[in-house]
This record gives sequence, structure tokens and C-alpha cells, in this order.
Amino acid sequence: MSEESLVKIVHDLYSVYENNPIMINKLTHYIEHLPEYLENTNNTIIEREKRKFHLESESDTFIQKFLHNNKYYYHVSSELFFEYKNDNKYYIVKEDDIQHIILSTISAHKTLMDWKQKLKISILRKIKDRDIFSCIPESETIQTVINTLYPTICDTRDKAKYFLTILGDILLKKCGLIYFVNSKAKPFLKELNRLSCMLFGTTNLFNFFKVKYYDHKYSECRVVDLQEHIILENWMGYFKQENAINLFCVAAHYSSRFGHADAYLQEQCKDECLKEYALYLKNNNESQIIDNFYQKNIEHSADCSISWKNMQYLWKQFIETEKLPNVFFTMTLKTKLIEKFKYDEQLDLFLDCTSKLLPVVGKFIQFWNEHIETNYELNDENNEELEVDELCSLFTYYNKSAINEKNVLDLIRHYFQEVCIEDDKYILHTKCKLWDKKNDITESIKKYRIITPEIEFQSEEIPIDVLYQFYLGCKNRFNVSKRYFEQFIKNETQLYVVEENFIKVDSFGNI
Repeated sequence: MSEESLVKIVHDLYSVYENNPIMINKLTHYIEHLPEYLENTNNTIIEREKRKFHLESESDTFIQKFLHNNKYYYHVSSELFFEYKNDNKYYIVKEDDIQHIILSTISAHKTLMDWKQKLKISILRKIKDRDIFSCIPESETIQTVINTLYPTICDTRDKAKYFLTILGDILLKKCGLIYFVNSKAKPFLKELNRLSCMLFGTTNLFNFFKVKYYDHKYSECRVVDLQEHIILENWMGYFKQENAINLFCVAAHYSSRFGHADAYLQEQCKDECLKEYALYLKNNNESQIIDNFYQKNIEHSADCSISWKNMQYLWKQFIETEKLPNVFFTMTLKTKLIEKFKYDEQLDLFLDCTSKLLPVVGKFIQFWNEHIETNYELNDENNEELEVDELCSLFTYYNKSAINEKNVLDLIRHYFQEVCIEDDKYILHTKCKLWDKKNDITESIKKYRIITPEIEFQSEEIPIDVLYQFYLGCKNRFNVSKRYFEQFIKNETQLYVVEENFIKVDSFGNI
């Protein structure tokens, strides 16, 4: 209102009450004390503003210190709160517990009590704005995670960092590549997938980690070298929530720090072999891969040839040795090889070539065909088995040519696919003509009876372990495993077994 308007109000009031002494006295009183009233009101407003400014300043300082001293974070997808504690580990924390800490801390500041609820709401809002993946872990946390992955999951620290960066890319939703891993790592990744979905609502990790190739673009494919023998049971203690959170947060940190997994390889990684391996599919087309196969496993020879069956075996050896996914379907591979080599369609042979791997292949197939008997009828009489290491020993002894367990398994699975193999160790329903395992055991028991006749007077029962120890001391050319020995004693002899692992002495006469 203008000055004239205010003066007019006073003039009008005076005109209305000029004949009323009481009202005129009141008007006069109000006008006389108006300066004091206005001054008090103004002072009150100033004080209120000062107090508000002070409280706001105190609140900002309080919030800043609280968030610094209490490292709480949040993740929108899972709607979970997290805390990074002084022991350099991450934990899930309940919202009620956070509110309790906030209110208890405010109560220690008397000046902020009036704004207690307002501060609580403000702090919770700020915590929800702090994404867990924005937290930078301490060096101790990072080294603990790397030391957990190395060497059990990755055989070098650089490979561990590369894997973590890939995982971080996925967690931060910036991964557009496919990463191939060996199939034996699948249980480990499956457990990681379960935890990441539960803790962060992450997209299925197997959208990015693959164990088989299926028409993917080479430019979008990378290869990850994880250990082939990951014992998941050894990891179950680690797969607790707090430990898993540490791993995921370090992974997200690496992704943010390096940009993405390819950037880590190109700009940070000093391991040239790791770079070459990870980028193998990106840097090689189909023809180059076939050329690499030729250089590694094939030799030119004018008088030799390789059957298609053998060529498939050599290809399997190549991709397993190089730890690569099989990028060719069977007929596609054959077509590519026909383009590379001379080929006799009628005989199904690739001409003028050989391989240094084939002599042992031929020897093994001949050895198998001549000396190995298999019976796949599942009945009580067919409980023969060979252990893979036993077959290696037999082959090596009779052929004077060494072979390892992996090669034996590969050869059996490729050339004798009907054979049943258990736990990569036992070849079931199979025996070798060159070794009568049952006779060796029976003869050792007969020797035991002759050498220790006093057993009839010392004990009524003999532990199977004692018999097995005696058997091992008989200096047989080959020794059966304890598993086979016990099965033979319990199932195929006339010895009377009691309490699972003891033999009645009076049944020895049945052998």
C-alpha cells in the first residue's frame, strides 16, 4: 500500500470516531505505540531468521558429518540399505536400524531437537541418493577380494582384475559384449548370479557369460580364462552376503575406474598373453582360426592322410588346448577344412597331411580294441571297472609310450562314446584282458592265510583295511584301488563281512 493509502485509513478512522472519545483515545494509543510494536516485530523476525539460518547451518554440518562417519548406501533395484564399516567390509543394514542411529545421534545435539524428524527424513533421502556402487572401497577391501579370486578362480591377478571389471560392467548395466567361459565354471557363476540378483536385482549374468558359441558376432565376443577346476564347496564359506557384497562393490569400482573391460585390457593390463587370449575372437575371423588350427596341430606330408573322425579329434584338442569356444558347427567345420586341404570325398580323408598327435591316437585305439572288454548290460555280474589312471599305467607299460589322464578321457569320449565314465575317474563295466584284478586280490588273500595262520587264534574278525595293506605289499605289477578292493571283497567273494568293514576269520576257508 502507498503512503497516501495508509494516511487515508487513519484519516477515515478519525472521521468515523471523532465524536467518540473512547475510540479516539484507543486510536491515539495504537498510533503512539505503533513504532515500538513494529520495532519488536521486526526484531522478532530478524531473530527468527538468524535462528533459522543457524539451525540450517548446524543441520548441514550435522548431515555432512553424519554421512561421513556413517557410510550408509542404498540400491534402488533391490531397495536394500548397505553399510561400509570400519573393518573395510560391506554389510546389509535395516532401515529401522539406520533411523535409530540417526535419532540417537541427533539427541546428542540439543540445538537440533526441534528439527529431529525433519533431519531424519532429510538424511534418509540423502542416503537413498548414495548408490552402493558409488562407494570407493579401501585398498584392503580390494586386495582381499583379489586374493580370494587368485589363484582359486583366476591363475593371475591381472585375470582376476579383468573378470572383476567385466562383472562390474554388468552390474552397472553398461555391458554389451558376450564373454565365453569354460563349462566347469558354470556352478561358480550360477552362485554369483543368485547373489547378484538377490542383492542388486541384476540382470541374469548368463545373458553375458556363455559356455557355448551360437552364431554370435566375433566382434562382440571375448574369452575369459577361469580355472577349470573350481571346487564350489571351498567357496561356500565365502558365498555369504557380506563377502559377496565386497566382491560386487570392488567389481563396480573397477568398472568405474577403468571405464569398461576392454579399456582395462588396452590401457591398464600389462599381460600381453591375456590381451591376445581375451580378444582372440575379436581379432580373428573364421579363416584365421582355421589357419591357427593348421599351424598348431597339422603338418604337411605327401604320403599321409587324416580321416574326418581323426580331424574332429584334432580340432577338439585344439580348442581345448587353446581354451576357446567351439565356433563351428560340425558341417561348417568340415566345409572350412575342405577349403583348406585336399579332400577325398569317397574315402572321407584329408590328403597330404598328418599330425604329431595321431601316433598316440592310433596306438591307444589299437590298444583299446585288442585289450579292453566292455559290457554295458547293467546287472549284478557286471561290476568291473577301470580307473582312468589305471588305464594310463596299462597303456604306458605295454606300449612304452606315456599318456595322461586328460588325453585318455578325450580319446574315449571321442572314439568310444558309448563308454560310461563316472566323475572323470571311473570307466564303468570295463576291464583289461592284460590284468586280472580279481585274481590278484584272491591270490593276496590266500598268501595272507598262509603267512599268518595264527589269525585264527588272535581274532575272530579281520579289518578289510588290514587285508588291503597286505595286498599292496604283495608287489603286484599294478594295484587296484581301495574302492575296487572293498567292492570285490563285499560283493564277489565267499568271505563273510560283518560291520561293513570286518571279515569273519572262519570264512577264509571259502577262498
